[in-house]
This record gives sequence, structure tokens and C-alpha cells, in this order.
Amino acid sequence: MDIEEYKKIIVPLRPQLLSIAYRITKNVADAEDVVQDVCLRIWHRRESFSELSNVAAFSTTMTKNLSVDRVRSKHYTSHEPLLDNHIAKEPLPDKVMEMQDSSETVRGIIKKLPPMQQKVFEMKDLNGYETDEIAASMNISTEAVRNNLSRARKRLRDLYLESNRKKKGENDGY
Repeated sequence: MDIEEYKKIIVPLRPQLLSIAYRITKNVADAEDVVQDVCLRIWHRRESFSELSNVAAFSTTMTKNLSVDRVRSKHYTSHEPLLDNHIAKEPLPDKVMEMQDSSETVRGIIKKLPPMQQKVFEMKDLNGYETDEIAASMNISTEAVRNNLSRARKRLRDLYLESNRKKKGENDGY
């Protein structure tokens, strides 16, 4: 891969990679650092990319992995002072359990979607692909992508609200 190929392939991916990194790190500076690191690693390994068929997918995966690594390393090396009232910024254990339960519920609901809606939702909302990229990779029209995405989001919202109503009903019983 020479500089022209790099500019043609990697530079247009930066916004998508930034979006993915930001979604994971929840911090603009960290996301920019991750994407910078990904771009540098790709540049340093450019000779081995000539036989790689999908540099975009590789870049996306590398971005996700480095973002997760950054979040983990910050979590373990963070020496932030306690708040004035000596309570750490970390959520309380019951809130952590609640968030984990909610996350598991959403994952379960996503699995209930029809395969096409599930794939489109994951590509767009979880992986940050553009509508035209999804359409091209799935051999469907952009209109079909938008329709499936809209239906998936509506179904997810309805199922999530229904799930919460059921949980609230269960908790009200004691």
C-alpha cells in the first residue's frame, strides 16, 4: 500500500472509525487517540495489507479492540480522587446490576428481530456503517435498509418498553 492507496482507503474511513471509538470510549480525545493509533498501525503494516481483502473491516475491528483496551486500561490505572463526600464516581452496585440487566435485555431483544432487521440494525447502530455501505454489502436498496432499520428500531423500542412494564409489574408484587 503506497501513500495514494492509504489516502484513498484509510482517510475516508476516519469519520466512521471515530464514531466507533467514541461510542466505546465516550470521550472525544480518547476516540481521536485510538483512531490515530489505528491509522499509524495500518501505515506501519502497509506492506502486509496488499493481500488483505477488506481493509475497512480490519480497521473497524482494530478500532473496536483498541477502544476497549483504552477503556480497560483507564479503568485499571485511574487514580481519580474521591469526591468530597468520600463516595467514588463509580455507580453503586445496585445501579451496576440494573445497567447489566438492561444491557442483557437489549441483547436478548435484538436477537428476537427478524434476521434482516437484526443485521441492518447491528451494522448501522452498533458498528456505524453508512446506509449505502449496508445496502452494498447486503445487495439491497438503500430504501430497504432504511425501512428495515426503522422497523427494527420500532420493534426494539416496543419490546424494551414491554419488558420494562413486565419487570415493573413483577417488582410491584412484593
